[in-house]
Amino acid sequence: MNKLTRRSWILSGWIVGVGLAFGVQLLWLSGDQPQAPEMLHIHRGRTCVSDLAVSAQTTNVVLDDLRQKYARARRVEFHVDCSRDTSIFVLATGVQVHGSSGWQTVYEESRGDIWRLKSGIVREVCVERPESNSWRAFIRYGTEMRGWSLLRAQLKEAWILHSFSNWNGKPWGGGRWSGAFELFSDEVTE
Repeated sequence: MNKLTRRSWILSGWIVGVGLAFGVQLLWLSGDQPQAPEMLHIHRGRTCVSDLAVSAQTTNVVLDDLRQKYARARRVEFHVDCSRDTSIFVLATGVQVHGSSGWQTVYEESRGDIWRLKSGIVREVCVERPESNSWRAFIRYGTEMRGWSLLRAQLKEAWILHSFSNWNGKPWGGGRWSGAFELFSDEVTE
């Protein structure tokens, strides 16, 4: 009987230990807050970067792929910077004009890119200048999932796949993104 009591104590201790570990993990996951969209800033870029060469002052600028799409006379560069390192999924960039019923989108370029933004490194966004005198550029993006929403998405995918083979703490498929945030530049009047 002494052995049975000892085994039950070991089993109950193991169950309590696993429960505590699971509880600590859940508290850690619940502490993650979604990234605040206020940490990103967009402002008008300087046209000091030529199409052929990059000056020494602009080596911390990641150039936009759409730079070559727009003619130099119609292209306007904006810079996106952040206050801390983060990743965003850029859905679209575009231009809005100010009309009688408010801001209306006149041009939108679908992106579907993951941007790994670092503090101190500027990301360039190129848009085509509209005919209107009052306009602004915008970026539509989603943030990386964290906490309960990430755990729920991972468990749902594990249920669908009937496998925990990728259960290494990283999201399946290269990332999970949520939200539809919009970042607007200041109004451009030219």
